[in-house]
Amino acid sequence: MNKVLIIEDDKILLEMYKDKFAKDGFEVQTAAEGQAGLEIMRTFHPDIVLLDLIMPNVSGFELLKLVKQDQTINTIPIIVLTNIYADSEDLVKNWGVAHFLLKSDYTPETIVEKVKNILQLNAQKKSSQ
Repeated sequence: MNKVLIIEDDKILLEMYKDKFAKDGFEVQTAAEGQAGLEIMRTFHPDIVLLDLIMPNVSGFELLKLVKQDQTINTIPIIVLTNIYADSEDLVKNWGVAHFLLKSDYTPETIVEKVKNILQLNAQKKSSQ
């Protein structure tokens, strides 16, 4: 069973994504802000993380910096899922982000499919090494 961590401060979106991933067979953990998300990453060891950028306390940007410095979790793929425009190329090149998605462009169903595709590609890469 694949494990996903969703870090999102909007409670309605968080529950909606959590329910959709759980229905699709994922083990799901959630966090409403970055510091809690960081702690869960270290203990839960998700296969992938969905991360909002604008959150209270520790923002998604701050979390990305902390993850990049932590060798125990810095290989976990992170998908930035936000409604703010950000330089997606910069996020991928310099912040360690696997993918950048605008929430308004995707339904929960298409986000789950995107995550499944990323996990499948990562599994194929690992098996070919």
